[in-house]
Amino acid sequence: MAGAALFLITTQHLEAQPDADALRLQKLEEELKAMRQQIIQLQEQHAREIVELKALIRPSGAAAADDAQPMSSPVDRLPLYESLKRSVIPTGSAAAGNTGIDLDLAVVLDGALYHTSGEGAPHLRGKTAGFGHGHNDEDGHHHDHGPHNGFNLRHVELGFSAEVDPYFRAWTTVAVDEDGAELEEAVIQTTSLPYGLTLSGGKLKSGIGRINRQHSHNWDFWDQPLVYELLFGAHGLAEQGAQLTWLAPTSFYLLFGAEAFNGANENLFNVIGEDPLPQHDAPRLWTGFVKYGPDLGDRNALQFGLSALSGRHQVWHEDEDEGADGRTFVYGCDFVYKYDAKRTHGAGDFTVQGEYFFRNQDLTGVDSIAGEPWTHEQDGYYLQTLYGFRPRWRAGLRWDQVGLTNTSTTPEHGRERFDDSRRLAAMLVWKLSEFSLLRLQGGHGWYALEEGRERAWEIALQWQVTFGKHAAHDF
Repeated sequence: MAGAALFLITTQHLEAQPDADALRLQKLEEELKAMRQQIIQLQEQHAREIVELKALIRPSGAAAADDAQPMSSPVDRLPLYESLKRSVIPTGSAAAGNTGIDLDLAVVLDGALYHTSGEGAPHLRGKTAGFGHGHNDEDGHHHDHGPHNGFNLRHVELGFSAEVDPYFRAWTTVAVDEDGAELEEAVIQTTSLPYGLTLSGGKLKSGIGRINRQHSHNWDFWDQPLVYELLFGAHGLAEQGAQLTWLAPTSFYLLFGAEAFNGANENLFNVIGEDPLPQHDAPRLWTGFVKYGPDLGDRNALQFGLSALSGRHQVWHEDEDEGADGRTFVYGCDFVYKYDAKRTHGAGDFTVQGEYFFRNQDLTGVDSIAGEPWTHEQDGYYLQTLYGFRPRWRAGLRWDQVGLTNTSTTPEHGRERFDDSRRLAAMLVWKLSEFSLLRLQGGHGWYALEEGRERAWEIALQWQVTFGKHAAHDF
């Protein structure tokens, strides 16, 4: 009996063991299925976060940017219309743990081997009839920014920028050359104002036109167009003051801007403020601009702009012991069209852009010539085109013309009408990497001087390198 009972128990245990193994196997399968589902969810979450980070972060030192600028913005890899919109939208508030701590530093070395014929093209441009500026600035210094035959170091540009806190970002740019250091920009800008508003203050480049807000290392040509050099001077319109912009919530790109500046531009808005010239409190210069860009898809982008400026201006000629006081008005329009061929390193890309400015200077003589008219009306434009004919290589042509309207009225000479001046420039640029380039540019100018027309050739071989973390450039 005992043996029968033992046999029965053993048989029941062997029959129950397969059922227990099956349960354990089923449990393991359920756990593996749950783990597999968690892994899939983590992968999906990771992919979403990567996409969001790519959309928010602007890694300006990353290798991409098929645009031929020395340090192209990664924004340039976006569809062109999105690049246009994002070029004026703040990047957003920085994380609280990084604000006020991380400082970005970039250095640009910009030099050239230059040669010009005859008296020299820079000298002739300084004597251009109707545009010549023989007077000094308010500190009594006369500026000569033209290159000289031989080797030239245009400057060493030092750029500092940071996300200060959730409310502000700041940047400053200092240009250092053999004569010393010059502050080009020092800007504090809001990042969290509502309704598409952005407020900037400090010393900043005005938003008028297109080239004016660009630093020299970001120009498409080695030098700036004649109309900028002769109207605004070597550094363009960079002033101490404030700028307010509004990006309209439209399906197309629409930006409005207004600025108030002290007014200290030697060529257009210089105020000396010493007897017998009257004092004028700042702000003395007001500007406004609007930018419009339709959505043309991911390969094409187009932007139009209008600008208007009004400010106080004074001149004083020591040798003639006479001067004038009044206002300067400037009106401008600009456009740029870009085609993105979606090929490597800018191959097949095409750009055409142009700007036009008209200056009306309405001054009145003071002291010995009190009440006498002292007026100037001049204008000018440029048109340029660039083409990426192979990866990292671009060629460009630019036509400049100033003085289509060119009249002056002074007490000494009465009303005078001057001829126009022109220049044609061609350039070839090889962008070796995202951080260095070589540019060869040649040009020929026909300059109208008060004593007659003269011409000059000029040629420059430019080399430029950038290192450090550089902020993204505008569209």
